[in-house]
Amino acid sequence: MSVPEQLVQNVVFEVSQRMSDPTYAQLAIGNFAESHPDAGRYIALQLSRQGGDELVVTALFHAEVIHQCFRRHLGRDVDAVGFPHLDRASQGDIEKRCEREEPALASYVASNADDANMRKLLALVTLAMNDAA
Repeated sequence: MSVPEQLVQNVVFEVSQRMSDPTYAQLAIGNFAESHPDAGRYIALQLSRQGGDELVVTALFHAEVIHQCFRRHLGRDVDAVGFPHLDRASQGDIEKRCEREEPALASYVASNADDANMRKLLALVTLAMNDAA
């Protein structure tokens, strides 16, 4: 069962409120990297070649928002996304599968990631997180 749109909107609203704390983004990125080290390393490796540190940091932040949406939807934490989850999620057209399987999260990604490579990676992480859930 996919994450409902209203839940995504609620999480995004809460995150935007927390952004008034200058340390929040850093903590969110650290939380994602700690909870999903393989996914964090994969994002960093893929995007550091293309857009540098700023693109990596932005992608990790959005990945943590996606993680929070899954956590809230499931009522528990998501198992760590590992390379097997990423491999399974990489089959076929990743963005179209994400739109079909997790439409609200796909919409969040489309609205918040200007870079095409970042959108594809965040769609991959979304599918992998769905698999890990």
